[in-house]
Amino acid sequence: MTKIISNKRLQISFGDSPFAIREIKNQLTGKNICANGRQALLIRNPLAISEPVFLTELESAHSDDQEFHFIITDESKACRAEIQAGASDDGIRFHLKAVSPQPIWLVEWMLSGLQFDEVIVPALGGQALSKEMPAGTTLSYKYPFWWNAQFVIGASAGGGMWIRTKDAGPNFKMLRVKKEHDGFALTYGFEANAPLVSKTLEATWCLDGYEGSWKTPVDIHRAWLEQAFDLTPLEENACFPRWANDINFVLELWGMRKDRPEPHHTFDQMIECLHQWRKLHEPQRTMVYLPGFAEHGIDSRAPDYNPSKELGGEAKFKQLVDTAHEMGYRVMIHTNVLAMTFTHRLFPKFKEHQVVDLFDRIQGWALDIDGDWLAEPYFAYINPGAKEWGDLMEEVLGELISRFHLDAVFLDQTLLAFNVSKGPDFLVGMRNHITRLAKKFPQVLFAGEGQHEQTLSVLPMAQIHGIDSIAEIHGMEGQARWREAHPVSTYLFGKYTRFTAHLLTKHPSHPMFKLQEAAYAKLGVIPALCLYDHQQTMDLPEVRKMIARVTQAASLTSD
Repeated sequence: MTKIISNKRLQISFGDSPFAIREIKNQLTGKNICANGRQALLIRNPLAISEPVFLTELESAHSDDQEFHFIITDESKACRAEIQAGASDDGIRFHLKAVSPQPIWLVEWMLSGLQFDEVIVPALGGQALSKEMPAGTTLSYKYPFWWNAQFVIGASAGGGMWIRTKDAGPNFKMLRVKKEHDGFALTYGFEANAPLVSKTLEATWCLDGYEGSWKTPVDIHRAWLEQAFDLTPLEENACFPRWANDINFVLELWGMRKDRPEPHHTFDQMIECLHQWRKLHEPQRTMVYLPGFAEHGIDSRAPDYNPSKELGGEAKFKQLVDTAHEMGYRVMIHTNVLAMTFTHRLFPKFKEHQVVDLFDRIQGWALDIDGDWLAEPYFAYINPGAKEWGDLMEEVLGELISRFHLDAVFLDQTLLAFNVSKGPDFLVGMRNHITRLAKKFPQVLFAGEGQHEQTLSVLPMAQIHGIDSIAEIHGMEGQARWREAHPVSTYLFGKYTRFTAHLLTKHPSHPMFKLQEAAYAKLGVIPALCLYDHQQTMDLPEVRKMIARVTQAASLTSD
């Protein structure tokens, strides 16, 4: 039984069974993308996530001129999946309906034997995984947290193939990229919406071919994205103040940090830095970003953000902001979009609004302090969809904005994404929460950490997140010649948002600075000079090089 399904761009030839893929051919380039590959399907249940059910048995298969329809099961016949594959305007369209006697957590569809020069993933700021990736290596990305847009591109000279979904809803997905001896294997996973009670799951995805640059499929996805999420180009976005378009550098001055009792910069020392910096770069093009300006450092006593007494208190903070404005700078404070410390006076009231994930676990920020591989809790995550949380943050931020005439507010951890089993939908709630703040304070720029499809419409500025994963950060593998930063994400989102360097960007004296800045330059990210200590040098060749980079870019844009 051989079945061929094709459109003008891609042709899939099945083998004697639906599991066997005899060939996938790019109709535009004439190249074979897959030879003797296989597709496979598995189901994971929430009570046995490490013991997936493999659907390896063919129950039935039939086809007509339009579609190929087949049903597969596991050996016991308890779990089954109906799959329809047919040509469409979006490529070869697959529709799946999976059924299990137990509630379903995740359904994974895998396609192997793929022959690409590289796999381009709009994840972690944008990455390309070359065919030099060692056999047996697997990377997994969750949408929308790490995997920021719902497609993956297999690229070779002259064209390639991409897999995508077109889902505007707040639904979670997963991508795995595995390198095998005979090519790549790509896995597309579909997560059930919490609470995990449904014993069925349906999903739709498409495979399509393209010719030329990787930008071709990205342009197609962006056109859909703009319509599906009602996106506004940056120059038309009322939430993006005109002055923000002039910003091309971030001066990041750390105040208090919880790893030591002494200030890293007092407010007076920050004022000194402003005087020094204007000798190097225009204040009107500089955003002064202040992590650790409040309490005892970042997230200390959150969501209270009172200017730190150790740094000089409210009077000195006001002097800092006023001085910055007199010189022409813009000022952005650091806050967290959903953090509340366990000792906060209002925590008993907000405890019921904590984030509870799909496995009924209460979520919050945690790190391993004592080295036992068990993370100790730092603070709670409050569901941003809770109206009470919006009321509180509107009051807290409103007072700061009014008293100190702030230009911008950074909302940390906006990229977080939880499939919650309790309370309002997290992704919808995050988007609505940011929208509420922007409407309440239209003169203020709200920026976030990271960017993905679900927050793109409400964050006109964001710190790029994940580029540091190429340097052993965030639990990813270390720097490797087969994994590089790629502009796929900045190209996709750049029409609607401006990317700046991440909060934890290295100082030029750090050994990893060169690698990080090379990635930022490649992606066109607004650079930052992060001064973690008032004794760190500001006027360095590396700093002047960053300034030259953005000055040249501004000149090219104006031309």
